[in-house]
Amino acid sequence: MRPAEYVEKQIRKLQYKTSAETHENIFNNVIQAIDKHERKKPGAAVPDVRRIKMKTSITKLAVAAIILVAILVGINLIGGSGAGKVYADIVEQLAGARTMTYSILTKTPVENMPGLRSQMVFKEPGLMRTTTPDGYINVIDWTQNKGISILPTKKQYIEFEAYNLEHDPDNDSFEVIEKLRTLPYEADEVLGEKEINGRMLEGFCVNEADMITSVWIDPESKELVRVEINYSNSPGMNTIMTDFQFNIELDNSLFSLTPPEGFTPVQVQADVSTVREEDLIDYLLMWSTWTKDGTFPPTFNPIELPKITAEMIKEGKFGEYESSGQNKQSEATKMYRGIMFVTQLPAESKWRYAGENVSFGDPATPIFWYKPVGSEAYRVINADLSVKEVMPDMLPK
Repeated sequence: MRPAEYVEKQIRKLQYKTSAETHENIFNNVIQAIDKHERKKPGAAVPDVRRIKMKTSITKLAVAAIILVAILVGINLIGGSGAGKVYADIVEQLAGARTMTYSILTKTPVENMPGLRSQMVFKEPGLMRTTTPDGYINVIDWTQNKGISILPTKKQYIEFEAYNLEHDPDNDSFEVIEKLRTLPYEADEVLGEKEINGRMLEGFCVNEADMITSVWIDPESKELVRVEINYSNSPGMNTIMTDFQFNIELDNSLFSLTPPEGFTPVQVQADVSTVREEDLIDYLLMWSTWTKDGTFPPTFNPIELPKITAEMIKEGKFGEYESSGQNKQSEATKMYRGIMFVTQLPAESKWRYAGENVSFGDPATPIFWYKPVGSEAYRVINADLSVKEVMPDMLPK
């Protein structure tokens, strides 16, 4: 039996009862979908669907034919088709990845601050290594709740251990990895084709409360080529990931917490189950005394902060400062506790940091705000480090 005969036979088997209004609605929806789908194709000749509608007598058979042909051919006219399957295959690959490596470029809203480039290496059940072009290394082992940061320029390293800290994918350095591994199997939007670095890629977009993720796939090789993440609670900050590899063999020595020979330590230990808002304020005050212009930290990302700090040192943004070994220990702990207060805030707190390039002193300039658990009001920290409570409609725009 020829395909056309089979389709006609199946159409005539359809038995259903609907109103004329239903016929009209179905026809309108299908025509609009076809029109929208065709207009996305570059250079495509798009029929005048309004004229078609005026000249066409809608029958039950015609409506059934449109529906059945769409089903039999396997076309999802509202943005799906084969492209949707390519995206779903990538999502499945991400979800099942035992290891993952990629290059990452993080752009910050800090003026005159170059993008931060690094190489990320991930391995189950909770190992991550970050390496920057100048040799800075950060390793985290969440199976032990321990980590090490290695600063080659000063031949120093920082070991950190956080007691009573549970691994929360939404609030620690694995956030990006976990977001990638839990992408929905259906994208919120199909972005269509776009040429990026000489390759024609197919784009898909996923919208979440705190970030917008754009996934770019090579439709020919079925490879994940690029992921772009924009953070809604940090305007001007975005992340671009490329050079993906999945399930390659990674030696455990890459994730060693043993410091290099000849490097000197700075120990940081803190019971982060007791961190409070006061710890954040102490950290902000301490940082503002280090900078020549009294500005606050440019970011709270614990992975990016050491790299940004190194750039600020090169640019001469810190004043002359000497500290004893005991004071250094106290300052490192204070910094750690302040950052941990922020990273442990739940997503529902909707925290926002706006202290980039802001100097200490102005009581009318908010630099940080968040909503405590169970509270309707937000806690707002101003540039003089005073704190007040405001309702959501009074938050900075």
